[in-house]
Amino acid sequence: MSRFDPFGPRPEDPRAKAPHPGAPRLEDPRPEDLLPGDLDAVVRESEETLRRLGDVVGELGAVTGEGTGAGGLARALVDGAGQIREITLEPRVMRLDSQAVAEAVTEAVRAAQQDARRANEELIRAATGGEPVALDMDEARRRFEEIGDDFARALDELRRD
Repeated sequence: MSRFDPFGPRPEDPRAKAPHPGAPRLEDPRPEDLLPGDLDAVVRESEETLRRLGDVVGELGAVTGEGTGAGGLARALVDGAGQIREITLEPRVMRLDSQAVAEAVTEAVRAAQQDARRANEELIRAATGGEPVALDMDEARRRFEEIGDDFARALDELRRD
């Protein structure tokens, strides 16, 4: 996918000269600075970003993590938020004392939660182009929705101008 830079030089644009050293750097595009094709490119890229973010939100809901403890005698399955979905104990685990069984289950759950966290991080990294994000899943979902709302508002404003 190509990256559109509304502020990068365009040889066909007479304004495409390098700024002088003290020139202020524009942070946000102003509608009057955009060329006719710029808005279409911004819209296309925004739609693609929103699509990717929407896909990730759906995928995050399907994430699971798996882990084992005591050499596989205890197995745990958790959802993407780290909540336990299933604990499986091999019959041989009953040969252990209660403390060892508890430790095996705890080890399995922690390994499963770490596995789910890694899967979540990979999905988010792929959607953000490798940008690191804190993995509070509720916060990540809220931020994705906020980004989508910001894109929609900005596009509406550009279309009105």
